[in-house]
Amino acid sequence: MNSLVIAEIPSKIWNFTPYFQMPVDRSGMTVSDYLKQKNITWKFGDDPSADARVYKEENLSNGLLTVRRLKNEFQKRFEKKPYINLNGEAQENSKIAYFLADPKRTMSVAPGKKFKRLFFPSLWSDPHIETWDQRLDRICWIGRPLPERIRLARKIESMGIDIDIYSKEPWPLKSWKGYAVDEIETSQKYKYRIVFENSMRNLYHSEKLFNSIRSGCVTFYLADPNLELLHMKDTYFNFTLNNLNDRNEKSVKILDGIKKFMFSYEWEIYSFKSFFSTIINYFLTFENY
Repeated sequence: MNSLVIAEIPSKIWNFTPYFQMPVDRSGMTVSDYLKQKNITWKFGDDPSADARVYKEENLSNGLLTVRRLKNEFQKRFEKKPYINLNGEAQENSKIAYFLADPKRTMSVAPGKKFKRLFFPSLWSDPHIETWDQRLDRICWIGRPLPERIRLARKIESMGIDIDIYSKEPWPLKSWKGYAVDEIETSQKYKYRIVFENSMRNLYHSEKLFNSIRSGCVTFYLADPNLELLHMKDTYFNFTLNNLNDRNEKSVKILDGIKKFMFSYEWEIYSFKSFFSTIINYFLTFENY
């Protein structure tokens, strides 16, 4: 493979630097070594010598255009250098970025019908299904106290279902237990977990569901009803109160699905290897590169 120099354009909320010492997959190879193997030089900052640029879109305060945004848009339109946009925001929270984005050069966690799907990278971990019966027979919920979440949690409490809620911001409920310092370690204590996405629109899908599954939790997932995750078949429940009530009887099938998924290559769609190889392959097939 020919050498390729990629510049990662700075962003206030998303920085890939911590990724480089992470294992790229289950092999133990780091992201840094994987990129060297692929003959990729990754530079942090806008290096003029780079062959291509990676932009990480972010929410704009009060919807205003910033100097950073204006500079980025000028580069994209007039400098004729291959680039890719990665948008990790819901469309309703990043309207200007989505409005300006070129669908051919943008990947998004909320692609709708216009953009390509972006999967956030996560680590593999053993779900320890064999010791699942030893966990707390309660439901874990990690997330901010948004109004619709609070209403649902109150409903669950009123049904007499044991639930423990974790977040930095306090919930106005007796189920709130404080802040979970480590999402995975906290989840691994529980048999069940609720995952409620930050957006129910435009096929939004974050890393939350995969992180619950790799923790070995039987997960009840709330997301855009039109979202289909065929690669994760039988690894979670769509959230319904009936599924929640029948969780003990139905869990065996889900646990089998989790074990099969996590010990196959299917999980790699959420790996750092998949994340970086998607970016690399995009540039290597770019029409102007």
